[in-house]
Amino acid sequence: MKTLMNFGIALLLVFAFSCSTESEPDELIGVSAKASGKQMTSIGGLGGITGTSTLHRNKNGITVNFKAEGLHPGAYTIWWVIWNNPQDCATPGECNEGDFATPVEVEVEVMYAGGHVVGKNGKGNFSAHLKAGDDSPESMNESFGFPSVGGLTVGNTFGAEVHVVLRTHGPVVPGLVNEQISTYRGGCDEPFLYAPFTVYPNAIGECADIAAAVFAPAN
Repeated sequence: MKTLMNFGIALLLVFAFSCSTESEPDELIGVSAKASGKQMTSIGGLGGITGTSTLHRNKNGITVNFKAEGLHPGAYTIWWVIWNNPQDCATPGECNEGDFATPVEVEVEVMYAGGHVVGKNGKGNFSAHLKAGDDSPESMNESFGFPSVGGLTVGNTFGAEVHVVLRTHGPVVPGLVNEQISTYRGGCDEPFLYAPFTVYPNAIGECADIAAAVFAPAN
């Protein structure tokens, strides 16, 4: 349970940053989310990270674009946190780290979305698509102590609450870069895997969830 608890602490940090940004997490652009399938939110995180993220939904799946600035050069991944039953979260439609305590009820899935190396300009532009019912991306559920639910539930693409979490894997390590941008633990030393950093980690082996975008249910 230590792993799950520490992961929750790390997410608590990024949720706190993301909820303090200028725009509301579920801010919609132009028309209703149900009609347009488009949601947009600001990104906030450790060390002054800023940016915007846009989520597109249709009946077949979801697609995110996550643009962040103020990043240190290094390797990064983004992760889906899918809450298939957000109505069963402690605060319906506003799921947070405390709701990992009831993973079966909320049907949460933490899955790999994408990753790449960020250069000296400090800008990261990540995009990812998740098809409803696709359980092929790496899932962290078992590692966190709860069962897989198969990803984004078919028929629930508008009803799920979606969080996109940015994770740093530290400076690029020759020979490990592919693991650093494609797995949760790539390039991470065990003591730093789930550490609740309060400052931006930037040493080899230090990995942390450092920013997030939160999208409320759109139905």
